[in-house]
Amino acid sequence: MSPLFNAIYYAYWAALTYGLYWSYSSGWNWVVLGLVLVYVRKAWAQLIRPTPIARGELFLDQSELSPDLFFEDDLTKWHLRTERGRQTWVYDSQEKGDALNFVDKYFMGLDISKDVPNYPKPRTVEASLKNAVTFYSKLQMEDGHWGNDYGGPMFLLPGIVITCHISKTELSLPHRIQIIRYLSKHQREDGGWGLHIEGVSTMFGTAMNYVCMRLLGVPRADPRMCIAREWMDERGGAVSVPAWGKFWLACLNVYDWEGINPVPPELWILPYSLFFHPGRWWCHCRVVYLPMATMYGLREKIARAPTQIEQELREELYVHKYESIDWEYHKNNISQDEAYKGHSVVVDVAFSILSLYEKVRIPYFRNLALKTAIDHLRYEDEQTHGICIGPVNKAMDMLVAFYADGPESPEFKLHQDRVFDYLWLGRDGMKMQGYNGCQLWDTAFALQALSASGLAESVPAVKKACVLGYNYIDISQVRENNPDREKYFRHISKGAWPFSTVDHGWPISDCTAEGFKCALNLPYDVKACAPLAISDERLFDSVNVMLSYQNADGGWPSYENQRGPALLEHLNPADVFDKIMVDYSYTECSSACMGALREFRAKYPHHRKKEITEALARGTDFLISKQKANGGWHGCWGVCYTYAGWFALNCLSDMLSLGIGDSVRIKKALRLGFNFLLKRQHADGSWGEDFRSCVEIRYVDLPQGHVVNTAWAVLSLMRMEKPNVSAIEAGINWLRSMQLPNGDWEQTTISGVFNFNCAISYESYKNVFPIWAMGVYVNEFLPSLRD
Repeated sequence: MSPLFNAIYYAYWAALTYGLYWSYSSGWNWVVLGLVLVYVRKAWAQLIRPTPIARGELFLDQSELSPDLFFEDDLTKWHLRTERGRQTWVYDSQEKGDALNFVDKYFMGLDISKDVPNYPKPRTVEASLKNAVTFYSKLQMEDGHWGNDYGGPMFLLPGIVITCHISKTELSLPHRIQIIRYLSKHQREDGGWGLHIEGVSTMFGTAMNYVCMRLLGVPRADPRMCIAREWMDERGGAVSVPAWGKFWLACLNVYDWEGINPVPPELWILPYSLFFHPGRWWCHCRVVYLPMATMYGLREKIARAPTQIEQELREELYVHKYESIDWEYHKNNISQDEAYKGHSVVVDVAFSILSLYEKVRIPYFRNLALKTAIDHLRYEDEQTHGICIGPVNKAMDMLVAFYADGPESPEFKLHQDRVFDYLWLGRDGMKMQGYNGCQLWDTAFALQALSASGLAESVPAVKKACVLGYNYIDISQVRENNPDREKYFRHISKGAWPFSTVDHGWPISDCTAEGFKCALNLPYDVKACAPLAISDERLFDSVNVMLSYQNADGGWPSYENQRGPALLEHLNPADVFDKIMVDYSYTECSSACMGALREFRAKYPHHRKKEITEALARGTDFLISKQKANGGWHGCWGVCYTYAGWFALNCLSDMLSLGIGDSVRIKKALRLGFNFLLKRQHADGSWGEDFRSCVEIRYVDLPQGHVVNTAWAVLSLMRMEKPNVSAIEAGINWLRSMQLPNGDWEQTTISGVFNFNCAISYESYKNVFPIWAMGVYVNEFLPSLRD
């Protein structure tokens, strides 16, 4: 782009800002002209694109290959260590294979035939249920939680590998081998990688994982790298990677910061009263763009010459010579196939104004903003013990700590130690999980399923599992609010439960609800848990948190109340995710909290009775409002209509029985919801739902039945006032037919989702929900038919 054109372009935006300030009407006339100028500028850049480089020069001799990286290291030397929920996979070169326990072997996909028997084919539901709970109890960790593979997204590992490379944090050879095995396993046939393990190839997945493999030591002459480059070359190279990819490549020094839309840290020193202040964003969005803004603000101070591997990547990722690329043109160049949430006009205008600001920024405010941002980052790191809320900001915060605090600082050392909390070794290799695990979430569901089985008193393994699991529920409750929480935009947390571990500590509404149900009910349902019951005061704290979460629309959000308007979604800059700007109300979170409050109300009828009743009534109206015309509810955290339907139908059935809400509307919603599920049952008795339901916001049938979808549907239908017995029995029988001889079920397609577009694994679901469904069938549904 010529300097003259750039001068005209930025002069225009200066005039626009002046016009908007002095004259509302004439200012907006300038906006129209400005949008035309944006597209003219893009077209101009397209006309002067440089000549592609010859790719043949990049292919090196095969002697460059390192045999170490293709050695399948001995899986019997890996062991999963756990302490208070913390999970770390450790490699011990002196470990003997016979020292592995059942859990280690199961998760790595090793032979477990000597650890668990194959039972005779069960003739009754009760026998199938007993086999299932006996098997699943063996997967419990020593500290009481159930650990599971929480992988799936393919854009997480590259971030932590890039940070480790820049900060010279060593990943051992066994770790690198297993990460490379994982990435190789999930490379698509066309050479690319997807946004998640079940997705089609994308530039985001391909560029990021190509870089990851190269940094881990895979040479560019490797066939996997060659086919990945061909995939990128055919699509114009990595210049079209979405925004988060551009950021990571810029941090690595293989993409120019001029090609990044501005993320100024000054946003954090604006008045909170502004509707778009970061403190009003959804917390995951806020804590990701906080380190992004910090790195963006530090970019000139941390500029450096490229290392050898970075210079090679500059050559390999693009179809044009690195020095000839018009980076500014590529700010908004996003591969159209993966722009799930394309830029709105509002975003384009905002970025143009911010680009102008970067030309005239005032050093005083930049330094003040960086100081504020780094203070917020240190608070997040301190409050989560270096874990951070999730894997994206974990890697980014660690990189900021490296630059801002130094490689020998306690802050950075804490980050290094917690890297391994995110790395999970599964059957397909080592991945970075979508959290530091889902320990509390899986444990809460597991305990409710085991309790529903009715076998805690007759099967010793189940009783022991319930006692150990209750202990984990106990130690995982958050006991205090965060200090200075208002300054750092934190919701109250005293009495809440997190998704994973107490060290992580971020409270979540539905995790609080499910943890609370266990804390409340297990001492009544399992005699051995009675002496362990947590105090009334701690239960009351939890009720207080759940009541505080309710949004103005009557629903419950995930982490915090919705603080900004939904219109903020027009400022969504992430390209590949939707509904990330504010904490919306969700069917699943609402139903979970309402169910917990209902159960509390039954045991403590006088505690905050009026508030709880009013909250349940408002929540009922919210759930009815979220139902689709065809009777379904769209799920935002699981796949998808069967998942949200299980929550909503159970919750509305409870509200109807309590006489809360408009009974006519509730009955209509229930009738529509049950019919929605019945119409989608397969001939063999199963249900199967494709992940595309989440993306396309419509029910997409999976031709093959899925044990998790089937269990959710059966659990829902058993709440019918006049149940369809044949449909329920067919579902139960199909679940039994899919059970393995040892009591387990096969893991098939993914059952989880976030932000509409990315799948994530919940491998425990294949055990928990069939157990739950069979338990309710045996102990509640069949007796109700006899009555």
